[in-house]
Amino acid sequence: MSQQLVAIKKRIKSVSGAYKVTSAMKLVSTVKLRRWKDKMLNNKAYSLELSSICDEIFSFCEDMESPYVVENVKATKDLYIIVSSTLGLCGSYNQNVFKVADKIISTNDDLIIIGNKGLSHFGNFTSKLDTVEYSSNIDPDLIKALTEYLLNSYAKGEYRKVHIIYSRYKNSLSFIPEDFILLPLAKESKTSNAIPPILEPSKEKLFNDLIDIYLKSIVHAKLLEAEVCEQAARSNAMENATKNAEDLLGTLKLEFNKARQAAITEEIVEIVAGSTEV
Repeated sequence: MSQQLVAIKKRIKSVSGAYKVTSAMKLVSTVKLRRWKDKMLNNKAYSLELSSICDEIFSFCEDMESPYVVENVKATKDLYIIVSSTLGLCGSYNQNVFKVADKIISTNDDLIIIGNKGLSHFGNFTSKLDTVEYSSNIDPDLIKALTEYLLNSYAKGEYRKVHIIYSRYKNSLSFIPEDFILLPLAKESKTSNAIPPILEPSKEKLFNDLIDIYLKSIVHAKLLEAEVCEQAARSNAMENATKNAEDLLGTLKLEFNKARQAAITEEIVEIVAGSTEV
C-alpha cells in the first residue's frame, strides 16, 4: 500500500508542475492575444478604407492594360504563400492550414513559406523567399520584400495566380483557414451610367502608384489576422491543458486519500488483530 501512495505522490507532483507551466503559458498567451487583437482592429479601419478607395479607382481602369488585372494564362504554375507558426503548442492551428494547402497545391507550384512549422511540413518544396531571417511575420521588411517579389514575378508572367493561405479570424474560439487570391486583382467594373472620376495625373500613373500600397496593405492585414489566430489557438490550447491538469489533480488527490484511508484501516486491523492474539 505504501508503494501505491508513493507512486500517486509522484504523479501529483508531476501534474502539479505541468499545471504551473500551462497556467503561466495561458496567462502569457492571453496577454499576447489581447495585444495582437488590438493591433488587428486598429489596422482594420485603415485597410478597409484603403481597399474601398483602391477598388473604386481600379474599377474605372478596366480599359487600361496592366499585367496585374489579368491571369497569366501562359504560365504553368501558381504561387502560394503559406502562413504557419514558428512556435508550437497552438492546437490544430497549423494542421488546419496544411489541410487546405495539401488539397490544392500541386508539385509544380511554387511556395513562399512563413513559419518554421510550414518549413517542416513542406520539406519537399523550396521556399522562393527566405522568411526565416526576419524577426516576425509582421516585420515591415518582410512585407516589403514579399510584395516586391509578388509584383515583379507576376509582371514577368511566371505565375497564373498568387494565393495566400492563412487563418481568417472569426472570434477567439473560431478561425477558418482560407485561400485568398492576391493576384490578379479582383475588381468590379462600374456600370455605364456611372460617372467616372477625374484621375490625376493619369489613371495609369495612379494605378501603378497605388498597386504597391494596396498589395502591402492586404498582405499586412492577412498576416496580422493570422497572428491573432495563432495567439488565440495557443491561448485556447493552454486553457484546455490547464483545465485537464486541474481535473487530473482532483482525481489523483481523491485516489491518494482513498489509498491513505485504506492504508490506515489496514494498520488498525493489524493492530487490533495483534492485540486480540495477545
